Amino acid sequence: MADLPALPEWHVLRLAKAGSRPDECEDAALVWGRAEPGVDGNGRPVRSLYAAVSDGASESLLARAWAEQLVSDVIDSMCVGRDWWREPGYFAKDLIERSALRWESFLVQYQEDRAAQGRPITWYEQPGLEKGAFATVLGTEIRGTLLETGETSWSWHAFALGDSCLFQIRDGAVHTSFPVTDLEEFGITPQLLGSRNRDWELVARRMTVAHGELEPGDELLLSTDALAAWTLAGEVAGLLPGRQLAAIAPQGEEQFAEWIAHQRSGGHMRNDDVTLIRTWVRAEA
Repeated sequence: MADLPALPEWHVLRLAKAGSRPDECEDAALVWGRAEPGVDGNGRPVRSLYAAVSDGASESLLARAWAEQLVSDVIDSMCVGRDWWREPGYFAKDLIERSALRWESFLVQYQEDRAAQGRPITWYEQPGLEKGAFATVLGTEIRGTLLETGETSWSWHAFALGDSCLFQIRDGAVHTSFPVTDLEEFGITPQLLGSRNRDWELVARRMTVAHGELEPGDELLLSTDALAAWTLAGEVAGLLPGRQLAAIAPQGEEQFAEWIAHQRSGGHMRNDDVTLIRTWVRAEA
């Protein structure tokens, strides 16, 4: 039987809004590839790449820390189940229980650190801690499945809360957009996951799940809302946004920052934190 091919390659790029320091960026991103092949629900050999992005809500306290924890929690929860998307309730339960424990531990350490630095939590910060932090989140598994024919079938499975988006790109154009498909949807208050939310059944009802098949040469883009809105606008205008991002992403953070600054100054992208995960299936796969 043929071996599974190597995992897709990827780039991860982040940039804070203009006027902010890099450490003030409230977006988070994480990519993790499982080293050893696993098996799917049908017992077939699979190899998976996991990716997640999160956009912390600036109006909430500790939004950056929450977004950074979420991307890790999401990937951990996706790894628990073989086909996690088939049971979104179980997935949501695992995610909420996992994130609740980790967040409480983080808060204890955070308050201890503040006290040790001579900056204990103030009375006006306490309500924010009690309310919790909020963020959008998008998680994706890119899976290669070894078929009985010896060929590998590539697919993606994703869930979303809010307006961080996944785009499947084919020949530079947007083939699939998830969960937002219309530019006007970016003007609507997005669904957010709160660090104090313990109602996993509510989370399961609110999150959306999608999947698609990948052809060799296809790309997947995961991005937070500012870049997602730019991508959809470019697609509407027939500008092949995927081709532009494929050209700029390999050039690294400095060129990416210059390109984003150009888009902002030209009024093509609003000034907000920007995160991009770009992955692609090799043409010879």
